[in-house]
Amino acid sequence: MLSPRLKRILAISAVAAVAGAGQVAAKDDFTLDDIPEIENKEPIHVALEAGGAADLIIPYLQKFSEATGVPVTSESMVFATIYSKEVVELQGRTGAYDVVVTETSWTNEWRDYLYPLNELAEKYDPEGVAGLQAVVDGIDPGLLRMASTRDGVLVGVPYYTYTMISIYREDLFNDAGEQAAFKEKYGYDLAPAREWQQLLDQAAFFTRKEGEELRGEVLDHDFYGVSMMAGRFPHVQDELAAMIWSKGANWASPVREDGKLVGFEITDKDRETLEWAFTLYQDLMKYAPPGSENAFWDFATAQFVEGNTAIIPLMYNGLWNWASSVADEVPGARAAAAPVVGERPYTGAFHFAPSRDSGNPEAAYWLLKYIGSYATQKEMIEGGWAGTNADVLGEPDKTVETNYAAYGWIPPTLVQWEAQAPDVDDYLHFNSSAFGKIYEQMTIIGHENATGATTPAESVEAWEKAFDRLQGKFGELPVN
Repeated sequence: MLSPRLKRILAISAVAAVAGAGQVAAKDDFTLDDIPEIENKEPIHVALEAGGAADLIIPYLQKFSEATGVPVTSESMVFATIYSKEVVELQGRTGAYDVVVTETSWTNEWRDYLYPLNELAEKYDPEGVAGLQAVVDGIDPGLLRMASTRDGVLVGVPYYTYTMISIYREDLFNDAGEQAAFKEKYGYDLAPAREWQQLLDQAAFFTRKEGEELRGEVLDHDFYGVSMMAGRFPHVQDELAAMIWSKGANWASPVREDGKLVGFEITDKDRETLEWAFTLYQDLMKYAPPGSENAFWDFATAQFVEGNTAIIPLMYNGLWNWASSVADEVPGARAAAAPVVGERPYTGAFHFAPSRDSGNPEAAYWLLKYIGSYATQKEMIEGGWAGTNADVLGEPDKTVETNYAAYGWIPPTLVQWEAQAPDVDDYLHFNSSAFGKIYEQMTIIGHENATGATTPAESVEAWEKAFDRLQGKFGELPVN
């Protein structure tokens, strides 16, 4: 059976043949020097996520501007406000943003406001669609699907991923005393969890009180098994999604007729798995530090780095650089990364997408091609960026041994991308045109469950009601 990646390579070759450009190279050699003279010199305005991602991408916007003569301005927004600020401008057809930063779960909702990239390639690229495909070929196929409509129309170039991985204290897992005590208590070896019950066992095992011993040393503070992101932020539902998807279930499952998606339904399996996931989350919260009920990625990672938790079971790979610095903060500590339980994490990305109301779609196209190119992604990834180019990530020098802080997240990410790629077509996130609104409701439901304000059964009921209402009102496809 062909792997998803090989299927993608064959598909791209077919596209290139149709376009008359012949075989596409495995790795593109596109650089700034290959951008032709851009006739339209109107400035372009780019929306960015605030924080480290924006800080690292801005120099590349400046390089593009210097090379092309097109002025580029940018606006950084915290994640919680990106959707609401951008969607107003898109729906108002204001053209305020020439390039919008798009979370992959918003792709279908915004598709009427975004240019199909093949359309721009045919208009502006001397090599046509094949020129674009040569660049996006290196990007993970699952992420490309997420940056496409459910009909397979690519509208953005993924440039930054936040695929969840598991980060754990390798020194604790390798400690002979901890290993012996764990096996005596649970009857099996201490190792990165492959089942959720194993994670629960580890969370309970590593939770200690001040004065107890950890790794043969007396603790001067309480220590906890897991870091969780239970605050009323999008991350709580990302954690729940990883649990649900690990069981082959969905928040809501696709309904197809002759292969065509015609609606969604919450099946009995989905309901059962949702209640299980809500229950598991509450159980894990028993072993998380105080404050986790208001936490997102910063608190969860800080608790690990400061030596207060043993495992971050579901954390975005972009946080590896910070999490691995526990080695600098806690004597003898060392972090390691592994696939999440079930190898079906929340796998998302930001993609740059040109607005249909842009005053300069020509420059927007070339900026996307530049940011997504092999050379740019390679430079960014080697600087510690959580990039999307699987060709770069799979290079033999991208190992923990060659660069622990920059590359430790890569092996589990690649394993999960390969495992999860066939499932992406079934996920509500990347098929519903109402998902931006649905996502916000998931956050509320997930947070209230995590804090115990609702029971798992009540959380399932709340989800069903919210989904029926929001999909029915804002979605294009019905709830069956």
